[in-house]
Amino acid sequence: MKRKHPLRRVMIGIAATASGVVLLLALKQPGTTVAEASAGSQVPPGGSASAAGGQTVLGDAAGTQYGDVQVQLTLSGGRITGAQAVKAPDADANSRQIAASAIPKLNQAVMAAQSADIDAVSGASYTSKGYITSLQSALDKAGAAAPGAGASGGTGSGEAAAPPPAADPGAGKDPGAGEDPGAGADPGAGADPGSGAGAGDAAPKTVLGDVADTQYGPVQVKITVSGGRITAADAVKAPNSDANSRQIAANAVPKLNQAAVTAQSAGIDAVSGASYTSKGYITSLQSAIDKAGL
Repeated sequence: MKRKHPLRRVMIGIAATASGVVLLLALKQPGTTVAEASAGSQVPPGGSASAAGGQTVLGDAAGTQYGDVQVQLTLSGGRITGAQAVKAPDADANSRQIAASAIPKLNQAVMAAQSADIDAVSGASYTSKGYITSLQSALDKAGAAAPGAGASGGTGSGEAAAPPPAADPGAGKDPGAGEDPGAGADPGAGADPGSGAGAGDAAPKTVLGDVADTQYGPVQVKITVSGGRITAADAVKAPNSDANSRQIAANAVPKLNQAAVTAQSAGIDAVSGASYTSKGYITSLQSAIDKAGL
């Protein structure tokens, strides 16, 4: 009997422990399980973000020669309440600079037009074309697509319809007017061939002038004609033999584009310090005008 006494103590201890566990479980309050706590933190299906900030739609990425453009829209009550480019051309410093200037203007144009029927930004035709393509994709996805993914002159948002004055009127067109050697442009500063942006007619005509050779490389001008008028002019080729050439023409080509639209002819002044590029531009411009029968 003395040998069984320790076992009895063990059995009594086990029984007491079991009783304590049962008592604790009986006192545990409801609603405090881990499963219930997790369930309370879940976000309801659909969330509340759309209700609070409108519907957000991301258009397809549109590829360009200098990088992708992708537009995101926010819509509320059937209207576009926000537009931004989540991707923009960034192949080089010049492409980034052009996009940084053009994208805010394109965003504003979308808000004003409430559609993809917007003008391209002068000197940023590649970026503009990609933006408009992605924008139309976003509108299609939102079920709010507007007629026409291209640009027109009726929105009042483009620069080509109302360009600034031409370059320095005193520069002249003499090819030896002291141009810094290597006048040329980064191709991204010119226009996208066939973009047709800025046209004020439903069926604009695009005409490509002959290539004009210069000491620092070829220049080729494309014009868009509608209703017997030049609605856009762009350099699709420009000298780019070195960094200095690109820098000079990056400054000169947009001014020449604007001057051509303002003058409605090839009778424009050369840009000071860019006489070789200016002469080539004017020669190709006149060729395009002749082909268009203006």
